[in-house]
Amino acid sequence: MRKTKFCKMNTVFNIIYKNSLFYKNGLLLMGIIGFFLCCFSKSEGFVFLNSFHTKTLTVFFQNITFLGDGVFTLFVGVIILVFFKKHRKLAFLLVLAYLVSGVFAQIFKSLISSPRPSVYFEMHHYKYYLDTFINSRVGFRSFPSGHSASAFGMATIFSIYVNRKYVCIFSLVFGILVGYSRIYLAHHFLIDVFGGVFIGIVSGSLSVIWYDAVRIKIIKIVKKNSFEPNSWGNTFPNSSLSNR
Repeated sequence: MRKTKFCKMNTVFNIIYKNSLFYKNGLLLMGIIGFFLCCFSKSEGFVFLNSFHTKTLTVFFQNITFLGDGVFTLFVGVIILVFFKKHRKLAFLLVLAYLVSGVFAQIFKSLISSPRPSVYFEMHHYKYYLDTFINSRVGFRSFPSGHSASAFGMATIFSIYVNRKYVCIFSLVFGILVGYSRIYLAHHFLIDVFGGVFIGIVSGSLSVIWYDAVRIKIIKIVKKNSFEPNSWGNTFPNSSLSNR
């Protein structure tokens, strides 16, 4: 029992060690966001992060935010399966990370009642308006940001799978842009994105561990069954197979 637990923990440490650049920068990012959240209130931080809006930026972030959608993740997975078959493991990991992050995000959304920005400002009678409020989501399922979780889940998988410095940096920039787009488009507060970043990184890491654990178990089962002597003959003693 102790040995099994140790092996699982050792796997976690191995992943972090082999991809230390990604995890260090991910931790740094979360530290910066956490510091920002301590310095500014929910509304103040939102206003500050939305202090500069243009039509060009709005169009840009409307396209960027789609990259955190589950449809995009599934699309990337299908492209890899069809055109890059030797990397089908990557496709499965991307879909698994998306599903895991989605489940975690929906659990928190159902447990925590958190108003969307437009609803929050209206509830507290703040005289603040953004052009993006027109198309922003409403309701009380703001925390955490599902798009941010999906984006950082994907970023984690690519960083672990490719394990190259440039991929790590690109993945983090990708996740940051998707996360900020959710604030710029007035769908989420910064704390929602913070929750999404954490869920995405954890979900991506767990997906790699679970995938490898299941794959190893399947290989062991297949090897065990393939080396069992006279397995069919023992099952059917009176059949012709047992007399061969």
